[in-house]
Amino acid sequence: MASLRAQAEPVLGTGAAARIRAFENGDLYVEARTASTIWAWLVDFLLVTGLSVAAAVTYYFKSYSVDAAVGASVIGIAGLFVLPLLYGWFYGNGRGLGALFNGIRLVRLRDGGRIGLWKAGWAMLIRTLGFVIIALGVLNGDVTVTNGVRTSIDVRETERLRAAGFVRKP
Repeated sequence: MASLRAQAEPVLGTGAAARIRAFENGDLYVEARTASTIWAWLVDFLLVTGLSVAAAVTYYFKSYSVDAAVGASVIGIAGLFVLPLLYGWFYGNGRGLGALFNGIRLVRLRDGGRIGLWKAGWAMLIRTLGFVIIALGVLNGDVTVTNGVRTSIDVRETERLRAAGFVRKP
């Protein structure tokens, strides 16, 4: 891989060439920057939690129920589980709004393919609920943001890598 990175460096630059990886099937890709991945997760986290809180607050202020606070709490907590699943299902191609803003895509580590609807919903649920834990880990120095099944790729740099003729691991 070191010689491949050296050959790709004039095309991609030092930073992107250092992030060249291979899927399990041998196809090459450029791994997304850790900062891009964290920013994507932050955007998705804020979107989903913001919608959950907005729904709970709206219910609380519009409800005539005596137990409006209880209903709002239930709506807010349920929203934290339901909305990420729905949000993930709309983005089964691995490109939620956070990923679109940061130019990355969540793909299968096995072959770089789409993660699919069910797995996208599950991945978004894990990202949303685990974002705080992951962010604290990153602040503590752990930059591992992959789980061994999925990874985030830098879409533009991967396209440039492949256009330059670097498609499969030698």
